Formats: sequence, C-alpha cells, structure tokens
Amino acid sequence: MLDFLRSRFVPQKKRRQSREQARPGVQLLASVLVCFPEIQAVAYEPAQGSLTIDFTVRAALPADEIDAFTVFLAESIETYHAIEDGISCDVHSSYEQHGTLTMLRLMRRMNEVTEGELSLIVRLMHGKFAEQLIVDPHNMDTLDAEFSSIQHETLERMLTAVREMPLHDCLVGIRERDQVIVYNR
Repeated sequence: MLDFLRSRFVPQKKRRQSREQARPGVQLLASVLVCFPEIQAVAYEPAQGSLTIDFTVRAALPADEIDAFTVFLAESIETYHAIEDGISCDVHSSYEQHGTLTMLRLMRRMNEVTEGELSLIVRLMHGKFAEQLIVDPHNMDTLDAEFSSIQHETLERMLTAVREMPLHDCLVGIRERDQVIVYNR
C-alpha cells in the first residue's frame, strides 16, 4: 500500500536519484565497518564534511590517559599525512564513559581520510588497548580471503569517489550482532 501511495505522490525519478546518490555513502560506511571490525560505529555528516569513527574499550579509563592517547593519535595521523601526501589535517576527538566501558570518538574531514590512515588508527588502538578493545568476532580473519580483498578495494574506491562527488545525506553505520547496518539519519 505504501508503494502505491509513494508512486502516486512522489515522482519515480526523484526517488531513484536520491537512492542512487546515497549508494556510494552506504557502500563506504559498510566497507569501513567490514574492513575494520574494531570500529563500532561510523557516521558521515555532510554539513561539516566529516566522518566520525567510534571505538569502544572495556575499561573505565582515567581522563589523563585518554587525553595523552588522543594527543598521540592526532600526532600520529598528522605525521602519517605529512609523509604520505603532504597535507596537514585536523583530528578532533572526544570520549564518553559508561560504567566499565569507554567510547572513544574521532572526527575527521572526509576528504582527508584514507584506508592507510584507518589502518594506522586501528593498529594504534590495538597497541594501546590490546584485549580491552572491543572487536567484532565476525572480522576479516574469519571471512574468505577473496571477500576481504574485495572489501578493501571497495573501501579505497569509495573513499576516492566521495572525494570527487561529496555525499549529501547524513549516514550512520553500526554493528548489530553479526550484521553491519547503514541508515540515513
């Protein structure tokens, strides 16, 4: 019934264009979550052109420890980009404590993010938090090697595509059990 109403009142072409425009963003966020099981959620905000990445640690971390790590993380990302592509970048971070869990949130400009940077962030998170870092058990190690390779290629392609044609939709990607869900906010 809703399809009947939708087809009656919403022009088909406009709906299709909106869906087509959102597709690269959906693929991008899904690929980030599939390629990096350490990332619990990822969001894109078009007004700011920013990508927000959330990690969760099984520990109530002291504020000074989090602050020191986020400074180290920002310096590492800035150094990576200075070496890789010669650009300067901004890294914003925040955190929330929920009992024995700490959520660490990084915000980056979408046009600066690369797969190499995401890999660096994940390696640094593992190095600092080791077993305390929450990692989805359905990670790339448990998946087919060909599927893993395709996902990393898709991620790199989507990052390039988004630089060339910015997204217009607010998108959020989360993990729910053994699924990755991306929705328009």
